[in-house]
Amino acid sequence: MYLTLRRYADAGPRVHEAAPRIEAGLVPILKRLPGFKGYCTFASEAGDGVSMTLFDSEGQATRANDEARTWVQSNLLDLLPDPPEVFAGPVAIQAGPEGGEPRFGDAGNQLYVLIRKFENISEPDKAEQFTREISIPAQSGSPGFRGFYAAWGDPARTRAAIVVLFDTRENADQSNERVIALIHEKGGSVVPHPTRVVAGRAVVIATAT
Repeated sequence: MYLTLRRYADAGPRVHEAAPRIEAGLVPILKRLPGFKGYCTFASEAGDGVSMTLFDSEGQATRANDEARTWVQSNLLDLLPDPPEVFAGPVAIQAGPEGGEPRFGDAGNQLYVLIRKFENISEPDKAEQFTREISIPAQSGSPGFRGFYAAWGDPARTRAAIVVLFDTRENADQSNERVIALIHEKGGSVVPHPTRVVAGRAVVIATAT
């Protein structure tokens, strides 16, 4: 699976205005593309506009990125005039409730998205081990947990993004506090402190089904 994250700096206040256009225009395009797994967008509490897209493969994600960029330039340039900061990479680890698949839900459900970004990871194998053995169990047992994705951002695996899905902000915040404490206690030099944490309630949700 391949994850793409886009952050539009300072565009958070315009996300709600953009949402109906995204629902009517971009979402149908994405859902028609081969390999589409999921999409959501939200206004982060730091004031940015953020989107997440999941496809089966990098090639499918690249095609989708080209189509999405063309659509945004044609339909959202008044709201999103500046290009986004993009993180893209293969999903190395995913988890869902009770050992199943992650659950996006749909437009009728609440979905709170929390993203942690990491830089300068020196021991990627040990970082993955920490994630599987310590981080995921601490989060998957949390109230309201919907899903977890961890993706590498470069071939050397020095950059990573963690996406965690919850039902509410309260549950996401409590879980995040536990994970940050575990990083301090047990991460050592293997897992650096996140360089950025962004979070917000999804205003557009789309899945393949």
